[in-house]
Amino acid sequence: MKFNLYLKESHLYVLDELKEKHSISSNEELVKKYVKSALKLEDRDLIFEVVREKCMGCYCSEPEFEVDMDDNDFEQLKKIFKDYEFFSYESEEEEVSKTIRCIINFVEEEPDLISI
Repeated sequence: MKFNLYLKESHLYVLDELKEKHSISSNEELVKKYVKSALKLEDRDLIFEVVREKCMGCYCSEPEFEVDMDDNDFEQLKKIFKDYEFFSYESEEEEVSKTIRCIINFVEEEPDLISI
């Protein structure tokens, strides 16, 4: 599933740091690896129960780059969005982007709890 990933500038800075740490040059590849890792966690509440994407400016995210994600991963992220009852967005890609922003924030806050 191809979609535009909506991020804030702070998320781009985190991705830049993670690309350097893992010697990965592509934002898309890095995001897909962390999504796969997050979806494998048995306790997803670690990432999504605490709202890691604070809603001050939630709607200020912009489409930054296109991601071609595995359809199953995309569907799981949509389900997570609904299960955790985040504020609604105008499109599925914005909703999935919200879950990915939470994953990025989790990686930044708890780097030892998730790996790729």
